[in-house]
Amino acid sequence: MDKKMKNPRLLAFDKRSKWLLISAVALLASACDSGGLRANPSLAKPALAAPAAQQAAWQRPAYPVSPSLAETLRSFPTAQIDAFLASRSASEGIWGVSVMDLNSRQPLYETGGTEPLQPASTAKLLTTAFALDVLGPDATFSTQVLARSAPNINGVVQGPLVLLGGGDPNLSSRVFPFHGTTVRGPLSEPFDKLAEALWARGVREIPDGLVADTRRYPTEPRPAGWTEEDSIRWYGAPVSSLSFNDGMVLVTVRPAPRAGQWASASIEPNPRGLIRNAVMTVNGGGSAVRLVDKGGYWELQGQARARGGARFMMLAQPDPARMAVLAFRDALEKRGILVGGGVEILRRSPGEKVYNSLSYGNYLTLAELRSPPLREAVAVVNKVSQNLHAEMLLREASLAQGGDGSLATASFHLKSWLRERALLTPSCYMDDGCGLSRNNRLPPAALTAVLSYASTAPWGTVWRASLPWGGHDGTLRHRLRSLNGEAEVYAKTGSLRGVQTLAGYIRKADGHDYAFAIMVNGFRVSDAQIKSRIDQLVALLATSRISNQPLPLGEEAETEF
Repeated sequence: MDKKMKNPRLLAFDKRSKWLLISAVALLASACDSGGLRANPSLAKPALAAPAAQQAAWQRPAYPVSPSLAETLRSFPTAQIDAFLASRSASEGIWGVSVMDLNSRQPLYETGGTEPLQPASTAKLLTTAFALDVLGPDATFSTQVLARSAPNINGVVQGPLVLLGGGDPNLSSRVFPFHGTTVRGPLSEPFDKLAEALWARGVREIPDGLVADTRRYPTEPRPAGWTEEDSIRWYGAPVSSLSFNDGMVLVTVRPAPRAGQWASASIEPNPRGLIRNAVMTVNGGGSAVRLVDKGGYWELQGQARARGGARFMMLAQPDPARMAVLAFRDALEKRGILVGGGVEILRRSPGEKVYNSLSYGNYLTLAELRSPPLREAVAVVNKVSQNLHAEMLLREASLAQGGDGSLATASFHLKSWLRERALLTPSCYMDDGCGLSRNNRLPPAALTAVLSYASTAPWGTVWRASLPWGGHDGTLRHRLRSLNGEAEVYAKTGSLRGVQTLAGYIRKADGHDYAFAIMVNGFRVSDAQIKSRIDQLVALLATSRISNQPLPLGEEAETEF
């Protein structure tokens, strides 16, 4: 076990420590990389109301006056935390813990707080805070249908109809307002709405086909640190400014009675038969099912075990723009609008300049679908840990600061934003905005610094409400129930192989407010065991006692990144 991990210490705040604190703030202002553009500070925007139950729970007064730092130090369970961390086994990995008092903005406890560790999805804290600060909670995104001219007297549109991707992460049938769990309507719903709007404009025929324009972002390879397996699954969907249904295909495979026969497959969405089933039933264990791009169509390949049960999976769309424009074509024809010609997809290569005519100044907007406000999009990202959405919001915030929609430029703008607020340490390294990259490194103290900053930002209430609420919703709905109302916890989870993290806010019943980050890397026990140990530490912070309440059966299998 690392010696630094054996000796957690409480930071005393005498004169000497004040000078150490000043030095630490200066260190936080150091950059991971130097030079370049600086982000423009965004205008202050009024905070928006969080969902009523969460707002009331957080703002419920406990003390007429905030507890003093001295009082906080007296009640803080330092010795118990020391004993808890000392009791862990070597198989439980490397732990980094940082706790900050939000009343005084002073650190209360650190062990390994400055050590860079894999953050997994707690990296989304940085991305969503950046997006809210730059764009504001009321920002929306637009998917437009454009044409060179209005339909003629017969309802015919001359020239192709353009479906312009506007970076809406929720171009889907997800139901809003969002309350911590995804509820969907018919998958075709967004394009049904556009088709209905075109019908209302008098459109009856589009003889020259459709164009899908995705050039808002360049078409780039998957980020460094993402694996080939990631790119097959829903959580590694490719990033496109025109992404439909979360860039995801829902597949249920049922084996045939005997080996050597084709398995049956339910595939949604599957516009115009874009996906063809080629899953074979076999004896034995079978193999993974995946979508393979065959040029003009995709093939569902793999094996299903004879006499096995149905298998449900969520796969990534290999080409989100093609899926979107074909689903749009299906919706048009379902509404009774004739569509001739073919489908063209406009893409931008990495390094290629942004196309000057992306605004389509000489075109008419025949239909438009606006997204829910950003506060809703951020709630989806944080509560259910949606990777694709985080990547899109990162690029959108960068575009608002003059970026080109690429990951490199977006990462630069995120670093600039963090640096200007003294939230970036030299040990920070980020390959993406969602935390899926195994190359990402953040120290726990960087997460608590961001949490502290956000707690006083104009958008801070919205952001805090977007985090999973312990024992109630999101990826914490089955966790931290043992608190039984003694404390409120809003925190972002993170999970990769050998990585479990949790970072967020604790409001104790006595009025103490903490920001905390707990990061565990390199463990060799089950995810469920580490989650339980993390939850025990959170309960200790919140109540000064350890809860031994186990996680619900099956919690370990929950997928989250």
